[in-house]
Amino acid sequence: MDQAIDLRSKCPHFRILVVGRANAGKTTLLKKVCNSVEDPEIFSPNGKKLELAVVEGTAQRGEHDIENQLIFKSNRQFIFHDSRGFESGSANEIQKVTDFITTRSATNELAKQLHAIWCIVCLQTPPGRCWQPMSSSSTFLVLEKALPVIAIFTKFDGLIDQAYGELRDRGKSIPDAKNAAPERAQEILTSNFIGPLNTTKFPPSDFVQMDDMRMKETSCIDLINKTANALTDDTLKLLFVSVQQNNIDLCIIQAVGYWLNSDLQDVERFVSEGISWFPHAWVPQICCF
Repeated sequence: MDQAIDLRSKCPHFRILVVGRANAGKTTLLKKVCNSVEDPEIFSPNGKKLELAVVEGTAQRGEHDIENQLIFKSNRQFIFHDSRGFESGSANEIQKVTDFITTRSATNELAKQLHAIWCIVCLQTPPGRCWQPMSSSSTFLVLEKALPVIAIFTKFDGLIDQAYGELRDRGKSIPDAKNAAPERAQEILTSNFIGPLNTTKFPPSDFVQMDDMRMKETSCIDLINKTANALTDDTLKLLFVSVQQNNIDLCIIQAVGYWLNSDLQDVERFVSEGISWFPHAWVPQICCF
C-alpha cells in the first residue's frame, strides 16, 4: 500500500476518455461529477489554456483534437478527453480514437495513461446510432487492454416517456400506462441496449442509467461506485476514490475494507494508510496524529 499512497504525489489526477455523440449530455454529466455549474477549462496537450471560442471554431471545421484536456475548476484532479464525432462511425474518427488509446496505453508514465472510458449513450435517439461506438474496433482494443469501460445510458426518463406512449398505443389507460411505463422502459433498455452489448466479444465493465442530468436530484453516485468497482488495480482505485468528491460512503467502504484486510501492527501507519482513501486527505508521510 506504500506505493498507492505515494501515487497521489506522482499522479494527482485521474484521466477519463468520454465517448458519445453530440447532445448526449456529456458536459452536463461531467459538471455533475465535478460538482460544477461552469463549463470546463480546455488545455492543449502541453498544458496551454485554450480559448473556448477557438476550440469551438476548430470543432466546427472538423478539427476537434481528442488530445485536448477538459478540466473543471471545482475538481482539477479529473482530466477528461472528449471523443467528439466518434459516433459518426467514419474510419477517420475511429482511427483517431484508436491511435489515442494506443498511445496512452503504451506510455510508462501513469500520469499520461488513460485510466478509464465512459461511453455515453443517449436513450432519446435511435438505438442503432447510440450504441454503435460500443461495437467499434477501437472499443475492442480498449477492452483487450483491460481498461475499464462504463456504458452510461442518459435520459432514461425519455425512455420512460417512450414506453408510456407504447403502452397507450396498446390500449392501456392513462393511469395504468403511467404505472407500467418504468418497468417497460427497463425491459426496453435491457433488450435493446444492455443485452446486445453483453453479447459482444468484449462487453463493457458495467452499465449505469441516469435520468435527465439537468435535474438537481439526478445523482452520479452509481457511476462513481461502478467505476471504482471496475478498477482492478489498487493504486488506480485509490487514486479514483480519493479524487472523486461525490460519495463519501465509497471512501468509507474502501478505507474500512483496507483496514479489515490489513495486517499492519504500526497504529500510526495503519491510520494514515486508511485516511489516504478520502478526498482532500493528504498524508505525505507517516506521522504522529
